[in-house]
Amino acid sequence: MRVLVVGAGPAGGAAAIALARGGADVRIVERSAWPRTKTCGDGISPEGVRVASALGVDLSDRLPLPRGTLSAPSRVAFTGGWPASLPWGAIVERREFDDRLVRAATAAGARFESRADVREIVPGPRTASVRARLGGSGETREDADVVLLAEGATGGLGAKLGFGKHRSRLVAIRGYVRTERDLDPSFGLHFDAAFNPGYAWIFPVDRHFANVGILVDERYARGHDLRAELDMWLRESPFARAALGAAPALEQLAGGIIPTGRPRRTVGNVFALGDAAGVADPFSAEGISQAMETGRLAAQALLGSGGDPVRAARTYARALGRFDANARGSRRMRLVFPFVVDPLTKRAVNHPALAQHLSSEGFFRNSSVTAFVWGIVRTW
Repeated sequence: MRVLVVGAGPAGGAAAIALARGGADVRIVERSAWPRTKTCGDGISPEGVRVASALGVDLSDRLPLPRGTLSAPSRVAFTGGWPASLPWGAIVERREFDDRLVRAATAAGARFESRADVREIVPGPRTASVRARLGGSGETREDADVVLLAEGATGGLGAKLGFGKHRSRLVAIRGYVRTERDLDPSFGLHFDAAFNPGYAWIFPVDRHFANVGILVDERYARGHDLRAELDMWLRESPFARAALGAAPALEQLAGGIIPTGRPRRTVGNVFALGDAAGVADPFSAEGISQAMETGRLAAQALLGSGGDPVRAARTYARALGRFDANARGSRRMRLVFPFVVDPLTKRAVNHPALAQHLSSEGFFRNSSVTAFVWGIVRTW
């Protein structure tokens, strides 16, 4: 089975690892020079660490983040952690994280080529025809039994193929801050009145370097200067000042979008993965663990179908049902969250079990909304 993976992010890398280990002939093409940076919060949730480990990508050398601080618009805050089954998360710059996945894929037998810009994909009854421009040379056309489209949030191939528009989009702006003081090894999620619904984050990459940013709904972003708002939040928020010092200088400031939901994920023998499939969480915007999981699910479907793309597409579509169910719940949470975040946070300050539940299941959520609400009742 010849598989062409378009895009070397977490989704494409995970798919390539699993397929190459399963005996498929895998080629990964990436349009950027490699390694490349990516606009991202760089946060690998405990679930993401687990999936990466299952793929053979060890993150134990990174600064572990066993706990975090969550604050409400009233500026009340509590400290929480992860459940015992998922004891830590990590912050890994995407330049490094994606490269680790690609190296694991090539070690398993996949081939990798950067600066390869795919211009057209034409699904066919037996093979898909792909037209691409390779770095330093002209256009080329080749066939593959299956194409895995992991082009990320901004690629246009999915729209051309008929995958449809994403249901909604979130907008983020992020930068990096260097500090002289030692950063606390914990993540910070801050729901501020200045951009509610939305949140700011502080994610320490190491003891003196942090990824910081804000995330809002696309409708909010249209009428606001997010760069100015991030700068103001860093200067005025007591949480930012306590963690980073007064008026920290931002580096590598960049913005990006996070698409969520998509009506179709397969067109013939072309499968959409990760952001191209719209599987990022509509509440938290977490997408790395979901992207890796879609890569693994697509690989399992293809390997289990004996290379039959029609059968594999049905299996893959069923497997993505849980992401869609999670997205529906997250959208509901996003609607009500501005009204409940303050009372929940105030209660959690003096109730450790509730704080643990909110931090481990409220943000990087793996359970249903019903289970999450029942957990609040149980720990109240």
